[in-house]
Amino acid sequence: MPPSVAGQIKARFCEIQDVRFASAAAESTLTSRRYEPDIVVETWMNSRLYVYTFDKEPAPRLIKAILKQNTNASIGSLFLIDASLLPADGYCGRLRGWQDDLRVMNRGAIYAFVTDENGVRLIQVNIEETTQRNEFIVWHTVDFPFDAVSVRRREYQTNIRGSWYIGDIASSNFKRRISEERAQQRFHYRTKATRPAETDSAEPISAAYLALEIEVGAGQEAVKEAFRNLARRYHPDVSEHEKDEAEKRFKEVMSAYDRIKSHRRWN
Repeated sequence: MPPSVAGQIKARFCEIQDVRFASAAAESTLTSRRYEPDIVVETWMNSRLYVYTFDKEPAPRLIKAILKQNTNASIGSLFLIDASLLPADGYCGRLRGWQDDLRVMNRGAIYAFVTDENGVRLIQVNIEETTQRNEFIVWHTVDFPFDAVSVRRREYQTNIRGSWYIGDIASSNFKRRISEERAQQRFHYRTKATRPAETDSAEPISAAYLALEIEVGAGQEAVKEAFRNLARRYHPDVSEHEKDEAEKRFKEVMSAYDRIKSHRRWN
């Protein structure tokens, strides 16, 4: 991870009232430590937190090894993931193994960082289970406040099975807000489940994504952009294609867009 990323995140930790100090370099120790953190944080409650930033996919065994190492020393672990490695806002589908591990660890969320012309900022990627097996819906909270730090020991029965010291950077007020959003997401999917199911002969929703020439499960903004580009390309009044072909393709694009919006319950 480039030092500038860890340095900017460290500076944000220093601004939090709960934090006694934060350093972008781990202190020296006589104890063997295989997995060095990018940031070391200590709170006024004498809790120690090691922060790891990833711009490449972490293997599940690496996550478990870090948790074991730090818990043995009564140190909390916090993983910050480059947002480009996570599902896009509005995604609906399966998760990778390491993504599901982090979801379980943080009780339905993954902390992520975004780098742009304004520097580094943190966001929360929220993940909610749907009524379908192994299917999740994802939405990003880009106005994540990042104004609290805590370390707690938690028991896990699945995925990262064990008892681990886990770091948390979400305030109580923020968690209440996200709980309300989760309730809304569950309501939408319960409502969706009451509608008649597609028959076996019905065209799968994946075909609609392919008709828009985008990845299955792409987010709302990507779907909108693809629709607009293809609608301009195939509109019969302006298309360079043969009129019959343009009309047929234009109808396919319109139908695919409407179908995805209905399936994902977008306005």
